[in-house]
Amino acid sequence: MLIDKLLVRRRIKVARLAEKSRKQQQCIQLESQLLKQRASEFIGTPPGLMLSFSAGCLFQLRHNSAVKTMRRLVGVQWLRWF
Repeated sequence: MLIDKLLVRRRIKVARLAEKSRKQQQCIQLESQLLKQRASEFIGTPPGLMLSFSAGCLFQLRHNSAVKTMRRLVGVQWLRWF
């Protein structure tokens, strides 16, 4: 009797947690889709294209010593801001 009552309570708790988890997963999925949509819209704008082009150029030059030095300096500056 007591064990059955505890099991029922436990099952109800597990069902609630499963429902909560399902809702959280749906929310995360919707936010992810919205973020992808916003990112694709941003890439189509002039600032997005400029950012994408600049990142592509820097990526191709990532082994260049001047770019490595610049990344180190910018990284140090960025860390000093916080």
